[in-house]
Amino acid sequence: MPIEPGDYPIIEPETALGRALVEFFDVLEPVYANGEKGIFQVIVFGGCAVHIHSHARGSADIDAEVSSHGLADKSEIVALLGEDAYVFADEEGVVQMLELDPRFNTTLSPLHEDYEDRVVRLMTQSSVPNVEVYVASALDVAISKLGRFGDRDQKDIQTLLRLPYIDINEFERFAREAISYYVGDQTRILSNLNVVLDDYHCNRGS
Repeated sequence: MPIEPGDYPIIEPETALGRALVEFFDVLEPVYANGEKGIFQVIVFGGCAVHIHSHARGSADIDAEVSSHGLADKSEIVALLGEDAYVFADEEGVVQMLELDPRFNTTLSPLHEDYEDRVVRLMTQSSVPNVEVYVASALDVAISKLGRFGDRDQKDIQTLLRLPYIDINEFERFAREAISYYVGDQTRILSNLNVVLDDYHCNRGS
């Protein structure tokens, strides 16, 4: 389902990576500029989302849920986005690049069913209003990272949980709800959640 227009919070990217993330999707301008092909919407997860929320480390790969609502074929849009890496310079002048990860799928990790209600829209300077770039909420990004749960994912989760507007009790409640209908190994994910909560409370108490 398309994300319905609403009073979503809006973030104006303040870093080179944040601005590059917005500009990455400008390649779709020729497809959506005249409005005949409908609306393109993307929800960003992964390391890029962690960076938007916390300004912590970034990621060269864009993990994103891509939706084309209208006449444009989703597979063609993904192919267009994947044609070339987007090259930009970071704050130190170091050349970096962004690429869409075509393997990303939101079903591979736990995700709360209401995550679309909590997305944040990225402010764009694009002249194409039909290209809408959203970022999953910090809470939902943290929940999604319970799936792969590598060392970097664990650090990212703790970074997100330390944000001043994140309620740890809300995170735990939504995470348990997401795990309850996760189609994968729920026991493993619950174990990962317990590790996260133990680390969080341990670090808060130290």
